[in-house]
Amino acid sequence: MKKSLLLLFALGIGLVAFAQNPKADLKMMPAKANKYAQEPAAEKRVMPPSSVAVTSPAQSPMNTNVVTQIPIGQSGNAFGFFVDSRTASVWVDNSMNTVAFTHRLATPSSSYVGYDISKDGGTTWELNNINYDPTVAGFSNARYPQGGIYNPAGNTNPDNAYHTYLAPALDGSQGTAGSWGGIVWGAKAFAPGATAAQNILATTDEYRWLLPDAFTITQPGTAWFIDEEVSWDGAASTYLGNLNIGKGTFNEATEDFDYEYFKYPLDVNAADGINDIEIAFAPDGQTGYICVLTNLVETLPFTSYHPVFLKTTDGGETWSDPIEVQLGGVDGLEAVKNFITDEYLAAYFDPNPVPPRDEIAYYIGYHHDLSVDAWGNPHISGDVMIADLEAGTIATGAGFFGMFHIWSPDGGTTWNAFKLGDPLQFGAEFTGGGSTVSQYNRPQVATTTDGSIVFFSWLDSDIEEATDNSRPNIYFRDFIPYEGEGGTHGAEVVNVTLFSAAMWTANWGTMPCYVFSKDLGENTIECTIPFVYQKMDNYDPSLPTQFYYIPDFKQTYTISGIGDKRNTIASVSQNYPNPFSSETNINVNLVKGGNIGLEVFNMTGQKVFETSTGYHPAGTVTLKMNAEGLTSGIYFYTVSAGGEKITRKMLVN
Repeated sequence: MKKSLLLLFALGIGLVAFAQNPKADLKMMPAKANKYAQEPAAEKRVMPPSSVAVTSPAQSPMNTNVVTQIPIGQSGNAFGFFVDSRTASVWVDNSMNTVAFTHRLATPSSSYVGYDISKDGGTTWELNNINYDPTVAGFSNARYPQGGIYNPAGNTNPDNAYHTYLAPALDGSQGTAGSWGGIVWGAKAFAPGATAAQNILATTDEYRWLLPDAFTITQPGTAWFIDEEVSWDGAASTYLGNLNIGKGTFNEATEDFDYEYFKYPLDVNAADGINDIEIAFAPDGQTGYICVLTNLVETLPFTSYHPVFLKTTDGGETWSDPIEVQLGGVDGLEAVKNFITDEYLAAYFDPNPVPPRDEIAYYIGYHHDLSVDAWGNPHISGDVMIADLEAGTIATGAGFFGMFHIWSPDGGTTWNAFKLGDPLQFGAEFTGGGSTVSQYNRPQVATTTDGSIVFFSWLDSDIEEATDNSRPNIYFRDFIPYEGEGGTHGAEVVNVTLFSAAMWTANWGTMPCYVFSKDLGENTIECTIPFVYQKMDNYDPSLPTQFYYIPDFKQTYTISGIGDKRNTIASVSQNYPNPFSSETNINVNLVKGGNIGLEVFNMTGQKVFETSTGYHPAGTVTLKMNAEGLTSGIYFYTVSAGGEKITRKMLVN
């Protein structure tokens, strides 16, 4: 593989070295994450109204050829990302050249949910659009939103797509007035003059809601969210043994999502609880994973909080039993067990002798992110470090932890690990106005729309005088699943914000779950990986913040060695709706450009339908098929491109 990095200074990894005394870098922290933030009551802020902004990128010092920053929306305070775990806020739709950012607003108050949108790939923006109003009768103040773009099948006009969101609400339905218990969601078309639909879901005896961790929208258009079911007394929560899962289907009549709910019993260690939850699906929307950072009741050897996966292959209709990834011990991940040097192990265990590496416990957290590639394989990233199982602590500090990529190359049967980088700082706390909010390394995972390339980002404060992670840069690395044996990681870590105006100020830097990409021909793909970060006023989280968009971090990938995985077709979705009586849709994801054909056969093998749609570049293509002339029954459809064929079953009623 030949890869061209289109930025100067791309080799910037860090500007300071580890201290000479490893013991001086060691910082012990609790293994259990603090999942609740203290913040001020919502206040009215005087900030710029919604507008169409033809923005000028912020200039970087010394006129260096580095990334630029576009000021976009604002928020009334810095609490919107809520201690890192909620990452679904920047959303790219490559087919429409559109990007949206979901956030709390500054005006009328931070209890509103809104969005910024660019319909031209991030050049111009419509800012601070309201999509949730807490002052409507029956609704409550919203917090910590996640959201994205719902794009109807086959649509390429952003005005016909929708912004949708999900957020916890302070409706008091858990039993404490003015506190948690509700969830709000809604949708609003991007067309000028569109009205918003909004809904609230309160805690009941059947379902108890608190702070949903995970949210996504599949490429076929199904929305998902997950909340651990807990009771809340106004100060602390108690896990009740279930994951509450919501599945949303877009209703064209109401222009909103209709949600249905179900429980997944997950028996975790009561004292440990759950640190983080993520959900993601492959491009076809059929294979998906939920990943939970926790400890089950029956513990794994030399393993603290670790990934516990649930898998679906039928679009979420059913989910597997838990699939655990052991970190330490004889059956642990070799890359995890061997990344800390002998010198740093000696410093950690001092004055006691260092045990064998197979007898050292490891941990991942506090947070992680998850994506699923074109071949239905899960990829997560997160901080890995030594754990003291008896004390319930973890070892942070330069040299004692690493940013890791953990993935399965075979759908969850076996697991691999790779150290992406060596962050210097783990976390930071920002205080002001009686409020406190935390920021950690904020691991992020993204893919191209077709799922053929995987991207990672994280935050780290590499400034020499840093004692915490309060002044971060954004770091980046990539992974090509089909290159080499087991895939190939980028040779170097790239400091995205080096020498830019965002240098040492990219707090809560966020990467979307999909990136922009275009086929340049001759097996060459250019990817634009956007980021959003927020800048605080004097590092006070209680004051209004300004968001910035990075539009021009680009990577070019030229494929020279084509392995078995480098097919033309990445995936073919199950048709939807299915069964159908009039029209159905089929999503085809192309890793590289090709001519697409569609054939339909009945149960006797007779071909009853055939069409060719011509050449399509790499990306997602939605095929439409009409049931006219087909009788009720079972059929098989075959999609072909580049000499490959994939067949699935469908029902006509």
